Amino acid sequence: MFEYSFISIGIVRYRDGLALVEDYREVISQQAEEGWEFVQAIPLEGHVEPRIDLVFKRKG
Repeated sequence: MFEYSFISIGIVRYRDGLALVEDYREVISQQAEEGWEFVQAIPLEGHVEPRIDLVFKRKG
């Protein structure tokens, strides 16, 4: 059985594009140190509060 963790990273809209509020690579590295395996990034750009959700799993 796996347990899952979801971490949201906000997206800021600028005139010339989008930017993440936090560095996703750092978040993935921190979670890996705690035994979590990165599974997928889910972009939610069209939401009222745009973000990406990072999905992690580990044996529970």
